[in-house]
Amino acid sequence: MRSRSTLPCCITLLAFALPAQVINKPAQPNKFLEAVGRRAALLGREDGNFEAWVYPIKILRDFQLSVYIDNALEPTPLSGLAETVEVRPGHVTITHVTAAFTVRQTWVASLDKPAVEVLLDIDTSKPLKFRVSFIPEMKPMWPASFGGQSTGWNQKDGVLTFTEGMGRFRPVLGSPRFTRISEQIGHQLPDRTVMIEFEIDRSGRVPIVIAGSRSTYNEIIQDPDALVPAADTFYREFLNRTTSVQAAGLNPSYDWAKIAIEKGWACNDGVGCGLVAGWAPSGLSERPGFGWYFGGDTMMSAWAMQDYGDFAGARAALEFLLDRQRADGKVMHEWTQSSALLDWPKYPYGYYHADTTPLFLFTAARYVRQSGDRDFLQKHWAKLEQAYRFCLTMLDDDGLLSNQKGGAAAVETGALSGKVARDIYLQGVWLGGLAGFADLAGWRGNASLQSEAESRLARAREAIKPWFIQDKGIFAFAQLKDGSRYEANSGWQGFLIANGGIDRALAEKAAASLALPTLATPWGTRMFATDSPFYDPVGYNDGSVWPFVTAQTTLALFRHGQAAAGYRYIYGMAQATGLSGAGFISEYFSGDRFAEGPRAVPHQLFSSVALVHPLISGMLGLDGDAMAGRLTIHPQIPCSLGPVRFERYRVGDAWVSGAIRPAKPTSTVDIEVQGPTLKVVKQPAPCIDLQEVKPLTPGQRGQ
Repeated sequence: MRSRSTLPCCITLLAFALPAQVINKPAQPNKFLEAVGRRAALLGREDGNFEAWVYPIKILRDFQLSVYIDNALEPTPLSGLAETVEVRPGHVTITHVTAAFTVRQTWVASLDKPAVEVLLDIDTSKPLKFRVSFIPEMKPMWPASFGGQSTGWNQKDGVLTFTEGMGRFRPVLGSPRFTRISEQIGHQLPDRTVMIEFEIDRSGRVPIVIAGSRSTYNEIIQDPDALVPAADTFYREFLNRTTSVQAAGLNPSYDWAKIAIEKGWACNDGVGCGLVAGWAPSGLSERPGFGWYFGGDTMMSAWAMQDYGDFAGARAALEFLLDRQRADGKVMHEWTQSSALLDWPKYPYGYYHADTTPLFLFTAARYVRQSGDRDFLQKHWAKLEQAYRFCLTMLDDDGLLSNQKGGAAAVETGALSGKVARDIYLQGVWLGGLAGFADLAGWRGNASLQSEAESRLARAREAIKPWFIQDKGIFAFAQLKDGSRYEANSGWQGFLIANGGIDRALAEKAAASLALPTLATPWGTRMFATDSPFYDPVGYNDGSVWPFVTAQTTLALFRHGQAAAGYRYIYGMAQATGLSGAGFISEYFSGDRFAEGPRAVPHQLFSSVALVHPLISGMLGLDGDAMAGRLTIHPQIPCSLGPVRFERYRVGDAWVSGAIRPAKPTSTVDIEVQGPTLKVVKQPAPCIDLQEVKPLTPGQRGQ
């Protein structure tokens, strides 16, 4: 794989290096900070407090470092001395400063081992005494549970071992510098804060390791400095092998979005490896944000992975879902990381969504189309057909899907909870899924199934037309159980408009409604417009701004004549990066002002997807079809943005690089393909006249 493209002689471009992904900022105690690996994580805040997980177990919470200053009887928490934070993809460092000493604590997670580490770089002119304090938990993710938790202290090695009644899990916390621990009770877990102390005579480094076993601890502590360069190298190589984009004001946020998605992998021996939905400290609960495996979230992440060329990751993510497909063909909605410790399918949550199964058909077809992975199609054809057959059991007489037969889709909570018979989002993913399955059947050579799916698709497209409200120019959100319609303008139309292949005139009218100020904010689209009956700007399902809904509306805007509004959403997502925590985009925002929603998860994968997917597939207009050996590019770039460059976009085994120069009457597009020959179809458009997009201010009111 090459590190950069060589463009034809007639194009002059400066070689550009990937930006150094380093965020330096003042420490903000309320902001999220993490070190996440595939098997363990530290989830905390920029003041240095955290909780530690070795999947699927929360080992401890409220971890805090303190230091005794000038022979004080009580130590001073370092959290109050946090000055700055440096965030890199592979590790984070908090700097604590006093007049007498400086402590830099670095958090890093092993990439593939169940271990995390806190490295303390201490610069002092005199001896210091430190205290580590935390509350022991030793609890698996909800809803599993343990009995008989206890701890044991090894004074010689400075290692504290946690265990549960059956002895299956024995994680440890330790450091060679630990010398003294508060009272321990050998047969049960301490019911109070545990304190461990250590002293240093001079400046130096102190490693603290939390690991899934003593053997892993021993391995890490032998070379405690190795984790940081290993993590840094991994993310540098990740950025170098995935699609890069150089566009003014978007580069760093785009790269951090890719990193945020890559940090979603979670593995444990009982479940395997899959993508979780997001990370956040669990506090007093037993789930770290959305640190479970979610079907819909995984598929959205797979769209972005395809966009930036991680075909292996996209396939692994989809196969994780197929491995948990129900016997009748339904695709999972959510799966706890502790499922090996209980009979998870007996709980009601695993398959209660109707949209995941048709969405899987759409996503699988998109994956096969761009990657050209016929092996995936051949290997999983039976399960793909089974998913299609299950969708047919959810049909109403008009060929559209029923929430009552299949489960929830757009609405889980809020004013419409329990009232929806059929919603527009479910119909959108059904049309997209039908089109996808028709393609899959065609590629497999099953003409009869392809014809059947195409016939159902044509019927469904006709059946959705009466949902369009001519005088409002929108598709109704839902048909309710009482026979009425909920006719509010909503961002939930976005998937149907972008991917449903519906009548173009209706799609263009509905896309225009997505740009109305009652629905649009500078940071994304509201779920429901401000003039809808139950609008609530902080209501979880009643008017807040969700990036994943914004992603769908953004594609609809680019594909149906509203490119200026689409670009504003991309820019809004870029500016939202870091509002919740350095490098991340929050789960959802207020519909009224630029602020996170109540209890929003700060690192949500589908929120980062909302920057990657519309940027690559919408604004740049890159559409790879390896099954046909074709690349279509239809860029829609603001005139004021200047040249946009991209490298390493993948279509099957081909790698594509190019430059787009926005101009009127027509933008110019230069493309170079390395690898198998592609038919390149260029559809350049005039650049977009765009009023200045002003920087957002946290707390800014929406329109």
